[in-house]
Amino acid sequence: MAMAWLASYPKSGNTWARILLASYLRDREVEVRMARLGRFDDAVPDLVAVMRTGRMLPVDQPQPLVLKTHYLPAMSIHDWYREATTKVIYLVRNPRDVIPSAERMLHLDPEHRAAYAKHFVDHRGLLAWQRIGYGLWPESVLEWTSPDRLRQHFPNAEVLVLRFEDIKQDTEGSLRTMVEFLGFDSEVDPDRVRRAVQNSSLDKMREAERRDDSLRHLELRPFFGQGLSGQSLTGYSEEVEQAYRRLLREDEEFGSLADRYGYTHEPAM
Repeated sequence: MAMAWLASYPKSGNTWARILLASYLRDREVEVRMARLGRFDDAVPDLVAVMRTGRMLPVDQPQPLVLKTHYLPAMSIHDWYREATTKVIYLVRNPRDVIPSAERMLHLDPEHRAAYAKHFVDHRGLLAWQRIGYGLWPESVLEWTSPDRLRQHFPNAEVLVLRFEDIKQDTEGSLRTMVEFLGFDSEVDPDRVRRAVQNSSLDKMREAERRDDSLRHLELRPFFGQGLSGQSLTGYSEEVEQAYRRLLREDEEFGSLADRYGYTHEPAM
């Protein structure tokens, strides 16, 4: 069986990619309810949601199994699946856009926004996420996308890296690439891909969230944002924007990774 991971640093498009893949596998629209987002469909389950039920998914079934994870490859939560893993899809997104997306998810009070963004820039990610086991942004990217590092933990794995920005620009092509890589079908059905994309558009996800009765008693900022790319950080403060620019210039590891994936251009204003 082709055991696979859909991995990313948080807020890099993982949930959307799960919905796209699940919609392709089911060949129908996937119901998304925010109160149970981690376990919306067993077609592409979330590792944490699986563990919370006390289950271990079988690694000897004939159909490919894809699991979502944000954890670094070395974390013990992956141990049951190491030898069975043959595929990894890693989603990468511009940190400029991860910062506001994560802020929206964390429901921060307005007076804490600038301090949060400065913390993210100063530490190259959120220290709270590092303590959980997600790592910092460059750590997550390097550990999951470097084949030599990845195979220390998943010896049989090959990796496909996709940028969130490319999935947004060419969703059909990106989904087709994922399906081919994972080996779901001997030949990818383009009509099925097209239906999955139509059923899983970000506009549909935002509308499903807006209609979700389970959230009406909560005053939360939306989980599914606009999917913006290359945002300026001056909305937090000019200091945050300048600190991020220094990070790109002066931190060799962070800057080289950002450059590798096309994330060193001037921000959209």
